Amino acid sequence: NTVDIHGAIGDYGYNDKTGQSYGLNYTRGFTKLFSVETGLLYSTNKVQLTTIGPAAGLYNGEVHMLSVPVLAKITFLKYLYGEAGLVFDHQTNYKADGVVDSQSGVGVEIGVGGQYHFGPVSIFVNPYYTNHRFNGRNNLEETGIKFGLGYNF
Repeated sequence: NTVDIHGAIGDYGYNDKTGQSYGLNYTRGFTKLFSVETGLLYSTNKVQLTTIGPAAGLYNGEVHMLSVPVLAKITFLKYLYGEAGLVFDHQTNYKADGVVDSQSGVGVEIGVGGQYHFGPVSIFVNPYYTNHRFNGRNNLEETGIKFGLGYNF
Protein backbone atom coordinates (compact mmCIF):
# COMPACT_ATOMS: atom_id res chain seq x y z
CA ASN A 1 0.00 0.00 0.00
CA THR A 2 1.01 3.64 -0.27
CA VAL A 3 0.52 6.32 2.35
CA ASP A 4 0.20 10.09 2.37
CA ILE A 5 0.04 12.48 5.28
CA HIS A 6 -0.93 16.03 4.32
CA GLY A 7 1.35 16.23 1.25
CA ALA A 8 4.63 18.18 1.13
CA ILE A 9 3.26 21.72 0.90
CA GLY A 10 3.83 24.94 2.84
CA ASP A 11 6.50 25.18 5.54
CA TYR A 12 6.31 21.49 6.34
CA GLY A 13 4.59 18.40 5.03
CA TYR A 14 4.81 14.67 4.71
CA ASN A 15 5.88 12.68 1.68
CA ASP A 16 4.35 9.28 1.27
CA LYS A 17 6.41 6.13 1.29
CA THR A 18 5.24 2.52 1.53
CA GLY A 19 3.48 0.40 4.07
CA GLN A 20 2.12 -3.04 4.73
CA SER A 21 -0.78 -4.50 6.68
CA TYR A 22 -1.53 -7.91 8.15
CA GLY A 23 -4.63 -9.11 9.89
CA LEU A 24 -7.64 -11.31 10.34
CA ASN A 25 -11.16 -10.37 9.29
CA TYR A 26 -14.56 -11.78 10.15
CA THR A 27 -17.55 -11.34 7.85
CA ARG A 28 -21.11 -11.94 9.05
CA GLY A 29 -23.67 -12.32 6.30
CA PHE A 30 -27.21 -11.11 7.00
CA THR A 31 -28.65 -11.63 3.52
CA LYS A 32 -27.28 -12.90 0.23
CA LEU A 33 -26.31 -9.32 -0.63
CA PHE A 34 -25.54 -7.61 2.71
CA SER A 35 -22.89 -8.43 5.32
CA VAL A 36 -20.78 -6.69 7.95
CA GLU A 37 -17.02 -7.15 8.14
CA THR A 38 -14.75 -6.49 11.11
CA GLY A 39 -11.32 -7.66 12.21
CA LEU A 40 -7.98 -6.75 13.70
CA LEU A 41 -5.21 -5.35 11.49
CA TYR A 42 -1.61 -4.36 12.20
CA SER A 43 0.10 -1.97 9.80
CA THR A 44 3.46 -0.26 9.41
CA ASN A 45 3.65 2.86 7.23
CA LYS A 46 6.79 4.80 6.33
CA VAL A 47 6.58 8.59 5.96
CA GLN A 48 9.06 11.43 5.51
CA LEU A 49 8.68 14.91 7.02
CA THR A 50 10.03 17.82 4.97
CA THR A 51 10.62 21.24 6.52
CA ILE A 52 11.94 24.63 5.30
CA GLY A 53 12.24 26.37 8.68
CA PRO A 54 15.33 26.75 10.92
CA ALA A 55 15.54 22.97 11.31
CA ALA A 56 15.07 22.41 7.55
CA GLY A 57 15.61 18.93 6.23
CA LEU A 58 14.14 15.51 5.72
CA TYR A 59 13.12 13.36 8.70
CA ASN A 60 12.03 9.75 8.28
CA GLY A 61 9.31 8.28 10.46
CA GLU A 62 7.05 5.28 10.78
CA VAL A 63 3.47 4.85 11.88
CA HIS A 64 2.61 1.49 13.49
CA MET A 65 -1.10 0.98 14.04
CA LEU A 66 -3.65 -1.50 15.30
CA SER A 67 -6.93 -1.03 13.48
CA VAL A 68 -10.43 -2.43 13.88
CA PRO A 69 -12.57 -1.85 10.78
CA VAL A 70 -16.38 -2.06 10.87
CA LEU A 71 -17.52 -2.15 7.26
CA ALA A 72 -20.87 -2.63 5.54
CA LYS A 73 -20.42 -4.90 2.53
CA ILE A 74 -22.79 -5.12 -0.46
CA THR A 75 -22.31 -8.03 -2.89
CA PHE A 76 -23.41 -7.59 -6.51
CA LEU A 77 -22.99 -9.51 -9.77
CA LYS A 78 -22.21 -12.67 -7.73
CA TYR A 79 -18.42 -12.10 -7.54
CA LEU A 80 -18.09 -8.36 -6.88
CA TYR A 81 -18.65 -6.25 -3.77
CA GLY A 82 -18.36 -2.73 -2.41
CA GLU A 83 -17.68 -1.86 1.20
CA ALA A 84 -17.54 1.25 3.35
CA GLY A 85 -17.43 2.07 7.04
CA LEU A 86 -15.44 3.21 10.03
CA VAL A 87 -11.94 2.24 11.15
CA PHE A 88 -10.93 2.53 14.82
CA ASP A 89 -7.16 3.09 15.03
CA HIS A 90 -4.54 3.10 17.77
CA GLN A 91 -1.01 4.20 16.90
CA THR A 92 1.29 1.91 18.88
CA ASN A 93 4.52 3.91 18.43
CA TYR A 94 3.37 7.52 18.99
CA LYS A 95 5.89 9.86 20.64
CA ALA A 96 4.93 13.43 21.57
CA ASP A 97 8.28 14.70 20.22
CA GLY A 98 8.25 12.41 17.18
CA VAL A 99 8.13 13.17 13.49
CA VAL A 100 4.46 12.20 12.99
CA ASP A 101 1.33 13.55 14.71
CA SER A 102 -0.79 11.00 16.57
CA GLN A 103 -2.85 8.88 14.20
CA SER A 104 -5.06 7.29 16.86
CA GLY A 105 -8.78 7.89 16.38
CA VAL A 106 -11.64 7.12 14.04
CA GLY A 107 -11.24 7.02 10.28
CA VAL A 108 -13.16 5.92 7.21
CA GLU A 109 -12.56 3.22 4.62
CA ILE A 110 -14.10 2.50 1.22
CA GLY A 111 -13.29 -0.16 -1.32
CA VAL A 112 -14.46 -2.49 -4.04
CA GLY A 113 -13.42 -6.06 -4.58
CA GLY A 114 -13.85 -9.42 -6.18
CA GLN A 115 -14.28 -12.79 -4.53
CA TYR A 116 -14.60 -16.38 -5.68
CA HIS A 117 -15.76 -19.34 -3.59
CA PHE A 118 -14.45 -22.90 -3.90
CA GLY A 119 -16.88 -24.64 -1.56
CA PRO A 120 -16.00 -23.41 1.95
CA VAL A 121 -12.76 -21.71 0.76
CA SER A 122 -12.73 -18.30 -0.91
CA ILE A 123 -10.16 -15.93 -2.39
CA PHE A 124 -10.51 -12.15 -2.63
CA VAL A 125 -8.86 -9.04 -4.04
CA ASN A 126 -9.91 -5.65 -2.64
CA PRO A 127 -8.52 -2.23 -3.73
CA TYR A 128 -9.27 0.29 -0.95
CA TYR A 129 -8.80 3.81 0.40
CA THR A 130 -8.54 4.55 4.14
CA ASN A 131 -8.38 7.98 5.76
CA HIS A 132 -7.17 7.34 9.31
CA ARG A 133 -8.27 9.78 12.00
CA PHE A 134 -10.32 11.88 9.57
CA ASN A 135 -11.12 14.47 12.25
CA GLY A 136 -7.50 15.45 12.91
CA ARG A 137 -4.61 17.32 11.31
CA ASN A 138 -1.97 15.66 9.15
CA ASN A 139 -3.83 12.38 9.03
CA LEU A 140 -2.56 9.24 7.38
CA GLU A 141 -4.23 8.41 4.07
CA GLU A 142 -3.69 4.92 2.76
CA THR A 143 -4.46 3.29 -0.59
CA GLY A 144 -3.68 -0.26 -1.44
CA ILE A 145 -4.87 -3.69 -2.43
CA LYS A 146 -5.88 -6.35 0.07
CA PHE A 147 -5.81 -9.96 -1.02
CA GLY A 148 -6.23 -13.19 0.83
CA LEU A 149 -8.00 -16.42 1.60
CA GLY A 150 -11.21 -17.04 3.48
CA TYR A 151 -12.95 -20.02 5.01
CA ASN A 152 -16.68 -20.45 5.70
CA PHE A 153 -17.41 -22.34 8.93
